[in-house]
Amino acid sequence: MTSHDTVGPLDLTIAIVSYNTKALLLDCLRSVLESTDMVRFEIIVVDNDSKDATVPAVQVTYPMVRIIVNQENRGFSKAVNQALAVSRGRYFLMLNSDTRVQPQALDRMLACLDQEPTIGAVGCKQWTEDGCLYQSCFPFPSVQEHLTCAAVFRRCAPTLQNALAAKQAIDCSQSQDVDWINGACLMVCRELMKACGGLDEGYFMYFEDVDLCRAIRHRGYRIRHLAEADIVHLLGRSGEHDRPRLTIVWEFSRIRYVEKHFSWCTRWVMKSWIAAGVMARLFKAIGRSRPSPIDLSVDTYLSIVHRLWIGGQPIQSELAWTRQSKG
Repeated sequence: MTSHDTVGPLDLTIAIVSYNTKALLLDCLRSVLESTDMVRFEIIVVDNDSKDATVPAVQVTYPMVRIIVNQENRGFSKAVNQALAVSRGRYFLMLNSDTRVQPQALDRMLACLDQEPTIGAVGCKQWTEDGCLYQSCFPFPSVQEHLTCAAVFRRCAPTLQNALAAKQAIDCSQSQDVDWINGACLMVCRELMKACGGLDEGYFMYFEDVDLCRAIRHRGYRIRHLAEADIVHLLGRSGEHDRPRLTIVWEFSRIRYVEKHFSWCTRWVMKSWIAAGVMARLFKAIGRSRPSPIDLSVDTYLSIVHRLWIGGQPIQSELAWTRQSKG
């Protein structure tokens, strides 16, 4: 019986959210199936209304994979929760479609959770396509972290910024407990994830992994970075043609995280800082003789500021409007 046979008890459910990444997804699935002979797992692909024939390609090439087909792009958090609701594994792995799982990575991550019940979630080393170690685990966001990473701080005090960034950086070459790990490859105890309510669906994409790790830590469990396991993460490949829209998604998610987890005083500081950064980018975009591919429309910049202080429509509505405004 092969490791991906879904008859009987399962060690692991692997959830992959797909949105117009057919070639990447097929390679990812191949890497998963070739990565282990020890772990009994199921794979659930949740497709967010892809237009590149992702669904039939997966059905033909990997018929053992379960596919949930959405008729709209529901975002990452809602799609993962759909997979969680029907999952059967003891553990639940969120895996990006732009990753390649390396041999024994799943075995080692699962063994880590089995051997240490105080660990609620585990991640692994992530390598870029050109062989560089990618920073995948971090301390929780803070005012200091946001300010020291700001572009204006880099311009005004680059030496100090580099020193502070180096002090805050985590050595991903070493196994250790961390605050949070990005959701490109994050294995969680399934019942614990359900007890945390799954991913917060108020995040369309981005910051949902930080939020989940925070909830896990709040329940008294550890988050473990495991340096003995590896994946390759093809950074940016899954969203390389949609940078402006991803920017607004990131901003809306950052605002939600600040509102949810920061005190009133800190929220005010952070929102003021975010607003200043957005307006600076707006004025820079207006002043360009030629528009940059990363520039948003004036109305979109203003909608971020509106969301900061007054609230606004769900991000899905904002993205639909952005699509229409581009024609």
